[in-house]
Amino acid sequence: MLFLFNLIYAATWGTVAFLIPTEVFPSEMRAQGNGFGITGWAIGVGWTVLVNPIMFAHLKSRTYFLFAGLNLLWIPIVYLFYPETTDRSLESIEAMFSSKSPFYSKMEEAYRAEGDVLAVRHLSLSNPPQVARKLGHEHDHDSFEHSEKASDNV
Repeated sequence: MLFLFNLIYAATWGTVAFLIPTEVFPSEMRAQGNGFGITGWAIGVGWTVLVNPIMFAHLKSRTYFLFAGLNLLWIPIVYLFYPETTDRSLESIEAMFSSKSPFYSKMEEAYRAEGDVLAVRHLSLSNPPQVARKLGHEHDHDSFEHSEKASDNV
């Protein structure tokens, strides 16, 4: 049971501390957010290691039911508070957090109101000169051509 629990936990909830901070924090705060996420994970793992022998001594195999119950307790929390970041640019994630409410539904409303940064501007990384012209930065086109010629000479 221990092997099965750890296998399932590591593949599901165990990744949250590593993934969520890297996806939801804006670029300038990503390293600090990731640091806080990993620190919280390490504290949680540390306490679990210290408390597990005591729980197994007193609760025996019922400890697993406690773990399962605590994991089930997180389902509504994740549903209500954790934003979905699938198919969203890192630049646009910040729009979700412009809402004053911590609820996911309010974050979605803020995202729809602010829009996807890349989709609104019709940016395409495959065609930088057109992007520069659309945004009114003609000098970017010249610098792109210069860098393109320089890379051809290498």
